[in-house]
Amino acid sequence: MKTEPHTKPQSHEGNPSRRSTPTISPLPIRVHPSPFAGQHSPLRASAPPREFPLPSSFPVSAFRSPVSSSPAFSLVELLVVMAIIGMMVGLSAMAVSGMRAPAVQHAADQVMSGLSLARQIAITKNTKAALLIATNTSSGFPAEPYRYWSVVYSNKNSTDWIIAKDWEELPNGAFFLDTRGQSGATYSSIGGNPLSADYSVGAIQPNNFASETFTVNGTAINNATIPALLFKSDGTKESGGAQAIRIAQGSIVGGNATLTSLNQYYVVETDIRTGRIRMRSPQSYRNP
Repeated sequence: MKTEPHTKPQSHEGNPSRRSTPTISPLPIRVHPSPFAGQHSPLRASAPPREFPLPSSFPVSAFRSPVSSSPAFSLVELLVVMAIIGMMVGLSAMAVSGMRAPAVQHAADQVMSGLSLARQIAITKNTKAALLIATNTSSGFPAEPYRYWSVVYSNKNSTDWIIAKDWEELPNGAFFLDTRGQSGATYSSIGGNPLSADYSVGAIQPNNFASETFTVNGTAINNATIPALLFKSDGTKESGGAQAIRIAQGSIVGGNATLTSLNQYYVVETDIRTGRIRMRSPQSYRNP
């Protein structure tokens, strides 16, 4: 049996038509992981991402954006930033200037609570009760005048009064300016008239306080004349004392009062017939 001789693979170097086609390497591609990587999928199993290194001769600049960004601000951006800063500074200034105004309203709320307590005690104990205002710094009074109030009630059988609530301080930025409606008289002078009709901004001396004589048991205040709003045992207003208290915006330092605004004040009043308590702002006195 004749065997075929072993044939040597022919070379195609001499035949251009038989030469092998050169291979072209594709661009490097990075396969990102699937958003469902790590989850079990019955259709396709997740595989780790494959990375293909870039050839050393590949231009990296091909991936860069043709538009270069500049770190400098444009004129429009600078103007916008300056406008925002200006608005913030203006809002901060308004907030600082209006910080004291809410203190007056808060002080009026305090005084309303004190008057409500005095009226409730008068009805409950079937006696007289009063809200007192500290206007001096003598023995038994607080260190600063025109900034403290307290509630007392009578023990019926004597002229002594018992403390129901000790001296309470008004918030900073508010103080007692005056009282109105002394001895049941009307205080229509407030109606329709601005605060400037009686006072001016700056250093002032609060005045026009309706005072009554109290002998307070258990304290050093003896036969002291103190501004007060009084209630009868039925909850109506007592004929003596004042009908309304005006609280203004300002400060008390060393006994010296400084009024800082002519339109930031509140009046807390009691009705002569019913004893009803209410708070009024300057806007409620102005004619439309």
